[in-house]
Amino acid sequence: MKIIKIILSLLIFSTSNFFLFSKTATLKIYSASIDYEAFFQDEDVSLLSYNLIDPGILSNEVRVSGSMSIDGVYTTFTGQFTSPYSAKDNNSNGIYDFFEVGESFSIDLTGSASYSLQGYGSFSANLYANVQRIYGQHSFNLSETVTVQSSNIDGVYVGQTEYVSETLNAVHALGTITYDENAGTYTYYLGYHGTSGSASGSGTYSVNSDSSITLSEMSFPSIGDSSFASSFPALSKKTLSSSLTVPFVSGNKFHVMTQIENAPFYLVIEDDNDANSDGKPDLLKTTLQEVQSLNLSGWNYHIWPWVYNSSDDNWLYYHRSGDDWLVWRNKTSTWLKFDASNGLWVSN
Repeated sequence: MKIIKIILSLLIFSTSNFFLFSKTATLKIYSASIDYEAFFQDEDVSLLSYNLIDPGILSNEVRVSGSMSIDGVYTTFTGQFTSPYSAKDNNSNGIYDFFEVGESFSIDLTGSASYSLQGYGSFSANLYANVQRIYGQHSFNLSETVTVQSSNIDGVYVGQTEYVSETLNAVHALGTITYDENAGTYTYYLGYHGTSGSASGSGTYSVNSDSSITLSEMSFPSIGDSSFASSFPALSKKTLSSSLTVPFVSGNKFHVMTQIENAPFYLVIEDDNDANSDGKPDLLKTTLQEVQSLNLSGWNYHIWPWVYNSSDDNWLYYHRSGDDWLVWRNKTSTWLKFDASNGLWVSN
């Protein structure tokens, strides 16, 4: 009975460890797409329709059109202004300040707009705006000045100025990535912000010699505007997908700035898991393990899938993964894979 209790204890202990291999890190993806409707909002304005003609990502000039109600009067408008998305990098870390929510960001924009009020006439105006990041968010405070340049409407005169304060929300996704460092697999979930929707998926990852990680698949948020199907296909989709390599920076952080179908993104993974307290996240664990090989010849005592091996003096747990056999070695808390070329079990 005693040996049975020992075996059961081993089974319970090690099976619990088997299911605890998965670890979770935070996942954040920031895009260059912004909801520019705030440029045409005001207390006496109700926006009826809004069309983004050019997002300014490639041209550096945003162009929009639409319709609104101004004090009950149907009005159409067109506008163009410089894009707030810029290549500023004040801390010289290779990541645009626009993307880094922990960095200050401020930019001045200029442009113009034309308005046609049904039954009254039309006027044009110059736009000046300052855009500043709301710290810790992928959102910005907009302080806009609208100055009339020409008008044929009674009561709207040249030089008349209006001031608008609104919030610009940029499209981004926040979620988690759950990984198994022994199997080299992961799953993820992302909730979209600044647009509707969400994404989830799974894949395999590998740790490279330069401490970067390569993900086989990741989703990126977009705006799903079908009018861009020809001019900027990435924006006509709700979700983009691609593999990518993410460098390790320091502490718990991996990050990379990348382009998917010409659309810019900034991806961040923050992994607080550090089982061996070496100051590096467990996503890098496989680069820190010494490669082991194990010969499991000798007599074995089987209580499948557990096997006691006499030569290793250790309990081993066998697991089938696709076409490969893996074995969990209790003594070193590592997974080993069978190498048919030499008949040994070898760690990743």
